[in-house]
Amino acid sequence: MAVPWFPTSVIPTHWTPVHRPDDGEHVGYLAAESPDRAVPHLLVGAALGPARSREDAAALLRQHGLRALDRRWWCRLPDLLPGGLLPAGEPEPEWSWRPVVVVEASPEGCTVRPEWPAPEELTGRASLPTPVGDLLLEEPP
Repeated sequence: MAVPWFPTSVIPTHWTPVHRPDDGEHVGYLAAESPDRAVPHLLVGAALGPARSREDAAALLRQHGLRALDRRWWCRLPDLLPGGLLPAGEPEPEWSWRPVVVVEASPEGCTVRPEWPAPEELTGRASLPTPVGDLLLEEPP
């Protein structure tokens, strides 16, 4: 199986990984805002909510972190996504914001596909670095 290509990704070193205790699944990160408060971040790097106690932020990620990825997102892509894996970390000026779903998320990067792909886009995916920053939005711009 081919390994997806991801642009250079850099999860900030001060972000602390959060895992579920029952199965060890990586569910997100805590970004310290102060010694006792942290912002919960999804695997793609998007914030799951505002800063809160570290315990509450970790509990939020354990309960909702993976589920929060399973939704419509917005990403700049070509009007017709080609087959294969397209590096989308530096969108072309003519690309437009399209609704997408996350296919894979890891510390190395994430892949997305159009939410409603045209038949010729069924084998297409786009790769983004993590954290995604403003490359992947929760709401349309």
